[in-house]
Amino acid sequence: MDDLPVNIENLTSLTHPQYQIVAVLLMVGYGAHFAFTLFFLSTSTLIAPRYRLVPWMSAVVMVAAGLSLLRESMVFTDSYSFVGGLWMPVADQVFSNAYRYANWTITIPLLIAQLLLALNLPAKTTRHRFYALTAAAIAMIWTGLIGQFYESQAVGTMLLWGFISTIPFVYLVWGVRSALKDSEANSPVQLHPWTRKLFFYFLFFWGLYALAYMVPAFGDGGNAVVVRQFMYTVADIFSKLVYGIILSQFVLRRSALEGFGPAEQALTKWAGGPGGVDASTLPDEVATPTPDRGAS
Repeated sequence: MDDLPVNIENLTSLTHPQYQIVAVLLMVGYGAHFAFTLFFLSTSTLIAPRYRLVPWMSAVVMVAAGLSLLRESMVFTDSYSFVGGLWMPVADQVFSNAYRYANWTITIPLLIAQLLLALNLPAKTTRHRFYALTAAAIAMIWTGLIGQFYESQAVGTMLLWGFISTIPFVYLVWGVRSALKDSEANSPVQLHPWTRKLFFYFLFFWGLYALAYMVPAFGDGGNAVVVRQFMYTVADIFSKLVYGIILSQFVLRRSALEGFGPAEQALTKWAGGPGGVDASTLPDEVATPTPDRGAS
């Protein structure tokens, strides 16, 4: 095992609390994604047909991420045995964070497509940005994947690949910022605060992956394993699940502002409910919808 390019989990014994925390984090990761699959499918009917791909893609992301994290959880369980009061790595089992990279390879292009569809950019611009941003995302993921294989043997090599991975990440951040800025030209003014806040949300939670990647450079014990899996799980949930909810709410409001009746009615209903949307913050055409207005 020492001769293999493995993750620090394969070389680190865990206390019982550390093992249980990681096991629970992985379970929360796949459980949360599976649980919200039906949520995105069920709420899609409130959104104008032209934007329904956004929550539908979220449902696909939930399934793909859930399956990847379920596999990660199963491998983690198989990679440890309880010996002498500690959870010890099993000699003939290899735990790998590569399953997360496989997850990101599938889901990140979908997350990019969701954003571009929600922003309602011209079709040609959407295609161009999708291809460019997806290429950057794949380059970022796979150069990072190469680097993580060296974390237990050559931290310098891991950091070198991490630096290489940062170059397409910076381009990805710039591309998302440009797309959000461009969308304001053909978006209702009520949605402009959403696009501005969404950039900082994107930057923080996608940047959290890079911080998690760096953890082995600062430690390789049980606490490092727990911290990294915690950061990865938080980043996964917020950059996929919560991100999907935000985009669904964004296109729901866009649908209402464009006159889609079910969206108008949903926002008005929530505004009138306990703890719901403050009706005074809604635009007039949403606060006083036309009940008979149908799909557009």
